[in-house]
Amino acid sequence: MENETSGLLAELAREPDRLKKILKTLALITEQIQPLKPIVVGGAALEFYTLGGYTTKDVDLVVGDRRRLDQVLRDLGFRRTEGRHWYSELLDMAIEAPDEVLAGSEDKITTVTVGGKRVYLIGPEDLIVDRLAAAKYWQNCEEDFNLAVRLLVLHNQRIDLNYLKEAARKEFVEDILNRALRKSQKYLKKLEGLDRV
Repeated sequence: MENETSGLLAELAREPDRLKKILKTLALITEQIQPLKPIVVGGAALEFYTLGGYTTKDVDLVVGDRRRLDQVLRDLGFRRTEGRHWYSELLDMAIEAPDEVLAGSEDKITTVTVGGKRVYLIGPEDLIVDRLAAAKYWQNCEEDFNLAVRLLVLHNQRIDLNYLKEAARKEFVEDILNRALRKSQKYLKKLEGLDRV
C-alpha cells in the first residue's frame, strides 16, 4: 500500500495541469478518508467552477473529523505548517480544513469522478452566496462580486434559483444577488446575440 501510494504521489507531482493535480490529489484523499466526505470549498471550488479562470494557492476542505484528515495528510507526505495548514513540497500544494460543518446545503454538493474516485465540491449556489457575502462585507468587493456573476453565467442552466434566493436572504445578501443576477442576464443576452452572428 505504501509503495502504491508513493507511486501515485510521484505521478501526481508530474501532472502539468494544476487543476487536474488538485482534483486527483483530492480524489486520493477522499478515497483514503472514507466514509467521511471532505468537501472542497473556497478558492479551489472557484477554480473548478470557473474552469481555471480563478486560481488559488491553497485548497480548503470541510470535513467532519479534522484529526482523521490530519492523519491522512500526514500519511500522504504533507507536513503541518501552522494552525490547520498542511503543505506537500512534492505536490507544491497547501491544504487547510477551516471548518467541520459545511456552510451550505449538502443536497447541493457536486460530485466529480476523477480516475474512478470521487471528489465533492460545495454547490455553485452556496459558492455564489459566499462570494456575494465577501463582496458585501470584505475588502475585495468588486472582484468577489464579479466572481459571483461569472458563476451565474457559467452555470446558469443548473442553478436552483429558488434555493439561491433563499440562501442569499439568510445571509443578508439579497440586494447584491439581485444586482449580480441583472449583470449575469446582460452577459447571457450578449452571448445569445453571438449565436445569431
